[in-house]
Amino acid sequence: MRLSVIERGPAPPEALGVIKTLMYRPELFGQPFSEALDVVMRGPSEWSTGERELFAAFTSLLRQCPF
Repeated sequence: MRLSVIERGPAPPEALGVIKTLMYRPELFGQPFSEALDVVMRGPSEWSTGERELFAAFTSLLRQCPF
């Protein structure tokens, strides 16, 4: 589960908003969103995991988002 990433040590300051959102009532948003994200980013696809990560990074750059 993606929420376990939080247990690996301090997060960079720019990630705190995302982490707070995932942790606020995780049963309603954090867990379902994380599970859906895992399916999209790691599930079956014609695109490799790396291609999907690159597409997500490029989209974030265009939106001026650090993720």
